[in-house]
Amino acid sequence: MRPNLARRKLLEGGVISGPSISFPSPEIVQQALPYEFDFLWLEWQHGGWSEQTLSAALSTCVNAKTTPIVRLPLLDPFWIARVLDLGALGIIIPMVETAQQCEQIVQAAKFPPRGGRSATGFRTALHAGNDFFDYVEHANDEILVVVMVETPTGIGNVREMMAVPDVDCVLIGPYDLSRSVGAASMDDELVQDLVADVAAASKETGVAAGYVTGTVEQAQQRIDQGFRLVTPGHDLSILRNAFESMKAGCDTLAPHGDHS
Repeated sequence: MRPNLARRKLLEGGVISGPSISFPSPEIVQQALPYEFDFLWLEWQHGGWSEQTLSAALSTCVNAKTTPIVRLPLLDPFWIARVLDLGALGIIIPMVETAQQCEQIVQAAKFPPRGGRSATGFRTALHAGNDFFDYVEHANDEILVVVMVETPTGIGNVREMMAVPDVDCVLIGPYDLSRSVGAASMDDELVQDLVADVAAASKETGVAAGYVTGTVEQAQQRIDQGFRLVTPGHDLSILRNAFESMKAGCDTLAPHGDHS
């Protein structure tokens, strides 16, 4: 099975980065792949993806260096296994609060003896030179498991969550975290104290922590704080910014000279 370069880089202490893609467009995924981001985050929780469009997008990633990751809408063992069968090499599960939930997630993502994932798959063999058995034998070492902490309860349990074998990264969702504590801003001191505790837990345990960022500058700030999975941009904001810039240019257009 081909190596999951993003997972290996993360486990070796490196930083991984990549954009999230909410528009249910396999073509956007295809356009992003030549740039060889560490990962592409297919945003199913809040995006427009369906099983059919995810399948089409994941088919474009089979021979790419970039790791395709799907954020699922919820902790559901059936759908965890399903997106992996469709060809995802990583999963992100939102709103996780306990070590027990982390164990459920790992169980769903890993084949026996570590987990209970059924040994099947729609295109999984293509990740292993078209060898189904090779995929099954090696996938446990290549599937990236990311759990999100977005509540004070989750952050209070973060060290126990990081202690669950095969949880590769604990990722902060800062906006939901700020809402969950009633803060007016993600920069609120209470929120940032919770964020700092996750960074400290990562340093203590050696398990990577991540932070959902929106720009390269924000990503660097969180890397400096100790976070090792970041998102330097999202297709929604990238397109809005591009259209805004284009419209500002269009507003300056005017005829020059006599065209009579």
